[in-house]
Amino acid sequence: MLRLRPVLPLATLCLALLSTSALAAVHSTRQAMIERGKILTFACIGCHGIRGYNIPYPNYNVPKVAGQNRAYLLAALEDYRDGLRRFPTMVAETRSMTTHELKEIALYFASLRGHVKTRTPTYNRRAAKHGAALVSTCAACHGLHGIAVAPEFPDLAGQYPSYIKRALEEYKHGLRKNAIMNGMAAPLTHREIVEIANYFASQKGPLGQIPGD
Repeated sequence: MLRLRPVLPLATLCLALLSTSALAAVHSTRQAMIERGKILTFACIGCHGIRGYNIPYPNYNVPKVAGQNRAYLLAALEDYRDGLRRFPTMVAETRSMTTHELKEIALYFASLRGHVKTRTPTYNRRAAKHGAALVSTCAACHGLHGIAVAPEFPDLAGQYPSYIKRALEEYKHGLRKNAIMNGMAAPLTHREIVEIANYFASQKGPLGQIPGD
């Protein structure tokens, strides 16, 4: 008896082809955004591309942004553009940028995850040890070891302690506007801020400097 092989319905075949085409288009669009984002970040390399680069006053390290979470990066860039963060250089760089351009920059930085050198920065071991007992509340968003639980939050593992300290001080004193972080940082003492910053700096993380080429 002749057995007929099942024939894939034409509609199903067309749907599969369309899905493949759509995925290819998404990948192409994403790659194009990454390439444009790389071009837009030429000015960023001067600070974020130099390991250990220091802001002279107030004295703290420029943060590592390569490999950081895309959603967080976009929110941070928008905050600088919209005046919720007040660092003059960043405000000037983002002021004239469109939201789409900021998305491209954020996507480029995030795409570097796993493709940049990651180094644990210099930190105070004693402060880090004390800080381990202070981060249980932070862990709800940033993870116990500094790897964020959702892309809307920044990874803190391996970030410069001086930068984390500065960020917490700005949240504490209202220089950065974020309802959650303002509330979390407000009761912290200077010593606790230093200890928390050194604890997260001591953790192994995915962050690095953006490439210069």
